[in-house]
This record gives sequence, C-alpha cells and structure tokens, in this order.
Amino acid sequence: MKKIESILRVEKLKDVTDALREAGIGGMTVSEVRGFGVQTTRPESFLFVPKVKIEIYVSDSQVKEIVAAIVKQCASGKLGDGKVAILPVDDCIRVRTGERGKKALF
Repeated sequence: MKKIESILRVEKLKDVTDALREAGIGGMTVSEVRGFGVQTTRPESFLFVPKVKIEIYVSDSQVKEIVAAIVKQCASGKLGDGKVAILPVDDCIRVRTGERGKKALF
C-alpha cells in the first residue's frame, strides 16, 4: 500500500478530483494549505501561496495511474505547479469495522 500526497494549485482541484474519480480511487482527503517554493522572490507579505493538499491511500497497483492523472491535470510548465510524494504504508485500519490492509482502503 502507498500514500500519495500532492500539493497543487487551488484552481486545479476540480480537474484533479474528476480525473481521480475516473481512475477509481476509494476516497481522498483535501486540506487547504499555504506554502512557498522556489518563487521566494515574492514580497514578504505574499510569501505563502494558497494551495490544496490531497492525501490518498492506494494499493501498489494503482500508484502509476493515480500519479499520472494528477500530473496530467496539474502540469502547466510554470513555477508552482505542485509536488507529488509517494510514501510506503505498513498497514491501514478502517476504524468502523476493524478491517486491515487493502480491505480498509475501499
């Protein structure tokens, strides 16, 4: 299992969500975040740019398709397009039922 975390532009959220639903994700968490990267030449008062963070737990077999969907929707070639991180997950537990592993993902 993997956890995919993606930081992306706020205006790309709907396009990414639609693409991920088509790819068959079981669910996701979205948070409003602020941060900065290489665009640090901005004035101090505008240093932290609004972004959204998506967190998705997937099976190993879904990783390539999910990452490709995110990148396809977000890549404009400009600074601030975002990041995608893929992290290993040792176990996952659905609190309501106690199911573990892949059964807890869907």
